[in-house]
Amino acid sequence: MNEFKWNEDDFEKDIIEEEQPKKEKRKFGVKTLAASIALTMVISISGYALLNPAITKFVEGFSKNNSVAIKQNDESINKALENITPNAVATPLNQTPTGEKMEIPDIADKVGPAVVGVINKTTYANSFPYSYYGFAPDGTQTEIEQGSGSGILISADGYVVTNHHVVEGATSLSVILSTGTEYTATLIGSDERTDLALLKIEGDSFPYATFGDSNALRVGELCVAIGNPLGQELAGTVTVGYISALNRSVTIDNKTLTLIQTDAAINPGNSGGALVNQYGQVIGINTAKISSSNLEGLGFAIPTAEATPILSDLMQSGYVKGRPVIGISGSAITAQQAKRYGLVEGVYVYSMSAGSPANLSGIKVGDIITECNGTKVKTVDELNDIKNQYKPGDTINLKVYRGGQNIDIALILAEEMPN
Repeated sequence: MNEFKWNEDDFEKDIIEEEQPKKEKRKFGVKTLAASIALTMVISISGYALLNPAITKFVEGFSKNNSVAIKQNDESINKALENITPNAVATPLNQTPTGEKMEIPDIADKVGPAVVGVINKTTYANSFPYSYYGFAPDGTQTEIEQGSGSGILISADGYVVTNHHVVEGATSLSVILSTGTEYTATLIGSDERTDLALLKIEGDSFPYATFGDSNALRVGELCVAIGNPLGQELAGTVTVGYISALNRSVTIDNKTLTLIQTDAAINPGNSGGALVNQYGQVIGINTAKISSSNLEGLGFAIPTAEATPILSDLMQSGYVKGRPVIGISGSAITAQQAKRYGLVEGVYVYSMSAGSPANLSGIKVGDIITECNGTKVKTVDELNDIKNQYKPGDTINLKVYRGGQNIDIALILAEEMPN
C-alpha cells in the first residue's frame, strides 16, 4: 500500500549523550521529527474523563492531541512581533511573472541563496535505565536529537518559511544560510493544519525569494526544486521536473492538504524548500512524497496561494486568525461500535476545556454529537467541515445524544487560539 510521508522521516539524526548532576526532572518521551498530526483535528485538551463507562474501553486507545511548538515565553514572542513594521522589506506575494522565462542555472543562481537549512534540536532525558558492565552511573543521561529540513528566506530582515513538521517539538532552532553561516532562530508561529511555520533570524540584508501565483500554474510546466536532501551535506541541491498535477488532495497522518504534484525529486531533507517556476518565483513549499518501492517521481508542495494568507497571519499575530472552534476533543463512533455499546453514531466528546464554547453551551463529556445545523454528522471531519463554514461569534445548533435522549444545544463559536 502506498504511504504518504513527510520528508524528514528518513533524516539522519545525531544523538548526543550528556551526564548531568542527578536531580528530579520532567521526563519526555523520545521525540522524532515525524509530523504529529492529531487524529481528531481539534483543539488540544490535556486529560479527559469518561462519563459513560460503556464506551470507556474502546476510547482508551485514542491518541490525545499534544501540540507542537517550541516552548517560548511570552516576552520572546512579543519582542519578535514588535520588530514587525508595515515598512519591513517582505517578499512580494503572488506576483505576476514578468520578463522572459529563465534558464535553469539562472533560476538556481537567483533563488538558491534564499534557500536555507533548518536545524531542529530536541533535548530529552533518557527514560530508561542504562549501565556500564552492570553498574548504573551517577547522574541522569540527557540526549539531544538533531534533525534538519529546508526553509526559504522571504524577507531581507530574516523571515523564513518552512514546514510545521520540520520545527515540531523543537527545544531550539537554527538556520544555516547557503554561505554556511548559522543563526539562532525564533519560532514566530506554526500551523499544524497547513504544515507551515514561520521563523525569524536577526539581520537586515539577507537574500530572499519572491512568491509567484500558484493559481496561474498549468500542468506540464517546468519547475525546479531547491533544498537540502539528507541534510546540510547536500545543501542547495537543484532538481528539475514538471508540474504533474494541481489541487491534489493528499491525506497525511489523518490531515488532508491540497497540494501541487511534481516529478522534480523531493527527498528527505527537502521539506520546507522551494518549488520554483520558470520565472524564478517560488510557487510551492515542498512538503511530502509518496513512499513506495514501486513508485518514483511523486512529490508534493504547498501552493503559495494557500500559504500566503497563513504566513501573513503568522507574521502579524503568531497564529492563524479567524478560525472557529467548538472546544472539544472527540472521536467518531462507528455503526459497529454504536451497535455493540448500545449507542448512536456520531462524534463522542471525550474532553473539553473549562470556558470553551462547548463547556459554556452545556455540552458534557460523554455526549455524542449527531447533528450540526440540521445535518447529520458521523465523524470529526464532517463536524469540522460544517463548523468551518462559519466564523467566531456565529451560533451553530447541535443535536447531542445523552443518556438515551436527544438534546438541542445552541453553541457560539470562539476563535481558535494557539496552545
